[in-house]
Amino acid sequence: MQETTFNSPYQANGVAINASIHQWLGVIYSEALQKENLLSVATFAQFSSIINLQKSIQYSFIKNELLIQALTQSTFCYEFNQLNLTPIFSNERLEFLGDSLVNLIMAKILFKKFPKSPEGELSKLRGALVNENSLASLAEVLSLDENIFLGKGEYKNAGNKKESLLADAFEALCAAIYLDSNESLETLEKTLLVIINKFEIVSGKPFFSLNHLESFDSKSQLQELTVALFQMRPEYKSQVSNVGEFLVELWIGERKLAEGFGPSKKKLEKELARVVLDEKRYL
Repeated sequence: MQETTFNSPYQANGVAINASIHQWLGVIYSEALQKENLLSVATFAQFSSIINLQKSIQYSFIKNELLIQALTQSTFCYEFNQLNLTPIFSNERLEFLGDSLVNLIMAKILFKKFPKSPEGELSKLRGALVNENSLASLAEVLSLDENIFLGKGEYKNAGNKKESLLADAFEALCAAIYLDSNESLETLEKTLLVIINKFEIVSGKPFFSLNHLESFDSKSQLQELTVALFQMRPEYKSQVSNVGEFLVELWIGERKLAEGFGPSKKKLEKELARVVLDEKRYL
């Protein structure tokens, strides 16, 4: 079905289709439309972006309300629960469950995939694969940024591009799949592998690779080095810009060795540590 550009989220019959959540929020938060015009879960499920999401993960939800809740950020709940409408629930509880489920399935896969790796290496590799940056990358492959319900402030500040929110939504989506499939770990694992395969095709990089260990542990490597050389730890100084992104500086003592600008503070810290190590800026 072809996407259309619209000024109103409704067709003549009052049904909202051919729209992404992100587009719909743009209309809801404009002056031209009152927020009281909140749509039902059944109508949201007809958005082409929601339909395409289910096609992408090769899983069709039985309970659409679980899918919608997985995509609902707490700031959206605050906006609309102030209107005394039917209560809207955020994805925070689903995220809590999804975090444990994803860690369990990743541990199982790594245990089988790398039979010669010791426990410490497996733990670090799992951490590299389920951290904020990695999960956000999987979320981007699914275009989750087009499908997250955000409050007005987060929407205006491009919150749908923040790695933290994308990673949270991804974990919540995994929990929703698990619950919708009658708590089937097998179904969730199968779906995760579909998503990971999609990521590998798009990125051209293997997801399960020991190479992730080097980039993941860059901060630890730099800290061990600087403590040994200078008896001090690196310091990461950050500030937030007016567009919601971070400026991060890496200091060792009185020396600023690197700086970077972007939406994820954690990712920037790792990248700066890697640059300082690779270029031996600490000398």
